[in-house]
Amino acid sequence: MSRSSSPVDSDDEMRLAMKQVTPTVVRTGTKRPHTNLSGQDDADSDDAAAPRNLSLSNQNLVMAAKRYGERKRLRGDQIAELESFVNVSSFPKCPTDPAPLREVKLMANGLALANQLEQIVAAKPPFELSDDLQLNIKKYAPAILLSERLGSYKGDVPTEALMEIIKRLRFSIPDGLEHIPADWNKVISFAEYCLTQKRATMKKAIRASLKPVTDKDTKVVTYAEDTKKHDNIYKLASAIVKGTNCTVNVILCSRVALMRKVYLKHPDSKFWDKLDAKLDEIREDADGDPKQLVRGFRHVLEQDQKKHGKKDYKDSDIQDAVDNFQQKVDDIIDVNAATTADDDGEPDAEPSEG
Repeated sequence: MSRSSSPVDSDDEMRLAMKQVTPTVVRTGTKRPHTNLSGQDDADSDDAAAPRNLSLSNQNLVMAAKRYGERKRLRGDQIAELESFVNVSSFPKCPTDPAPLREVKLMANGLALANQLEQIVAAKPPFELSDDLQLNIKKYAPAILLSERLGSYKGDVPTEALMEIIKRLRFSIPDGLEHIPADWNKVISFAEYCLTQKRATMKKAIRASLKPVTDKDTKVVTYAEDTKKHDNIYKLASAIVKGTNCTVNVILCSRVALMRKVYLKHPDSKFWDKLDAKLDEIREDADGDPKQLVRGFRHVLEQDQKKHGKKDYKDSDIQDAVDNFQQKVDDIIDVNAATTADDDGEPDAEPSEG
């Protein structure tokens, strides 16, 4: 008896089987049950493991956020909000505030914080210059005007140099004050006032050194014809630095000698403008050569020593170099000095003469 033969698969059926797409199952490490061998999809087992992993990771992150909030001394309600934020940002499927609501809360909290800051600023007393700040501005203003590095005596140049010193050394100024225009302008105004006052005292000292005489009838001011009765350069320089931290040195004396030379021709309110113009002229003649500049000022000093007063001081009374205090000021001016002078500076505090 012959056995019935099994049907043989055709080539078409083989090709069809080859082209059939079989779903790929992602293994999760969970042991596959025997029921899957019969063709049952194992997606159900993978989905069962995922929530357990997410729950464990979520719990660890929330606990870490809670501990961090406690270290930052957040209140209980704030820690609860932090936990809610962690849930929605890291695990969107968790039952908590939806993302749009979370963004609304962030915006609301930002506005509330702005309101609180406005209340703090409104309750803050108006800024006033401390005694320490005023004292230091008065201390550095003369050093600015007596520096050999100063480009001009009027306008923005000396003010900017003094303000740069204030910003660098602070002098008890609150952080960020320079970014509050109303408060910073108070500091600028006082700095300008101190510079104006020092210019006035310097000019008066130069005038006094020439032994002025005012005619009773014409009110015309004349100076002692005998120039030997004038104060010598050492006495004049000492009068100018009196009450300051500056010292009498050769460089300062040469600058003061130039001031007296210009004052004799322009003793009126244009004195400082004419002095600035003379400084520009000397620099232009030196053509950027420091040695020529030094020789020019030395010549002015020697002429002053010959013309005004008697030499009743020792050469050692005049220091050869500036002291450390003046050097610090000079260095700051070197780095931050402006290159042009402003002709619209403060008016001279002393009335016109002659």
